[in-house]
Amino acid sequence: MFFKDVIGHEEIKQRLISSLQSGRISHAQLFAGETGAGSLALALAFTQYLFCTGDKHEDACGVCPECKKMQKLIHPDLHFVYPVVKSTRIKTPISDEYINEWRKLLLESPYIDLEKWLSAMGADENAQAMIYTEESGNILRKLNLKSFESEYKVMIIWLPEKMKAECSNKLLKILEEPYPNTLFLLIAEHAEEIINTILSRTQRINIPPLTQKDIAEQLVLQKRLVRESAEEVAHVASGSWLKALRMLNETDETIYNQEKFVQMMRLCWERKMLPVNEFVNELASLGREKQKSFLIHCTRMLRENFVRNFGIEKIVYMTEREKTFSTKFSPYVHEGNIIPLFEEFEKAYSDIIRNGNGKIILTDLCIKVMQNIRP
Repeated sequence: MFFKDVIGHEEIKQRLISSLQSGRISHAQLFAGETGAGSLALALAFTQYLFCTGDKHEDACGVCPECKKMQKLIHPDLHFVYPVVKSTRIKTPISDEYINEWRKLLLESPYIDLEKWLSAMGADENAQAMIYTEESGNILRKLNLKSFESEYKVMIIWLPEKMKAECSNKLLKILEEPYPNTLFLLIAEHAEEIINTILSRTQRINIPPLTQKDIAEQLVLQKRLVRESAEEVAHVASGSWLKALRMLNETDETIYNQEKFVQMMRLCWERKMLPVNEFVNELASLGREKQKSFLIHCTRMLRENFVRNFGIEKIVYMTEREKTFSTKFSPYVHEGNIIPLFEEFEKAYSDIIRNGNGKIILTDLCIKVMQNIRP
């Protein structure tokens, strides 16, 4: 991965390059940013620049042996840790069990989220991806090895907020007493969920959402969109390259989520419990990741419908499909109910994460929506 392949973030790229050129490299760095903003892409480009032994100025050379290995993600001094799932085949999983799937996914695009990774692993619908306690032993084993080719060993930990407590505590000990010439790059979407003792031992680099201009330019270059269409997609993508790509290839899941959001709002307005129960039964039969995806979609729709009432289209981020329902629905999301509605959906999301009973959670959510959408 080259810095030139990372969308936007020119200032952060220069900061990373300067830190390597000056030799002032923090042994533990936290790249914190939303899905689709490019945190993982920046970490990979940073690593390739670090390993590169060729003629490098503003980017890795791309022709030295180290660069060629990095381009295949097989450099012997690069190690990965990421959430994995248990299966009938793997009872105590560690990252290495899924390294082939991981490399294949990243080589397609480093702009990924947990949903794409679960799909790449072939995970069951109810599978919960975690960085399990067993991973700590694997981390220690790898870091005890001497560097093979580079001056540095680099360990990229994707989504450290998914670490089990025992694994976090062992990682903390390594961060407190780091191995010589070892660089940790932590890539987090929800940095607030990482234990404070780890956060305090990392140098945080906040990765902001991409600008609309950067996304639009890439859509024109990579996807051959006309400028007007590219700017429309970039506007709705609200800083996420991953969301922009999904808009171009509207998935069955995004269509399903919008259809279910519309159905839920209509059923809650009508206050008919029998159809609501049938609706809840259908959602409860889905895997937890799909339930979480649906709830995230709902909170986004609530926000967009609320904002639409102000009549400022440039701050409304909806597709044409979403706008169709919003035309009549948005007046029902207003100052008097937006906060309690948000709170109820966030509570439901939190309960789903904690493996709560989906049917009970979603039934309670529908009742609370009924109370707030039509007092």
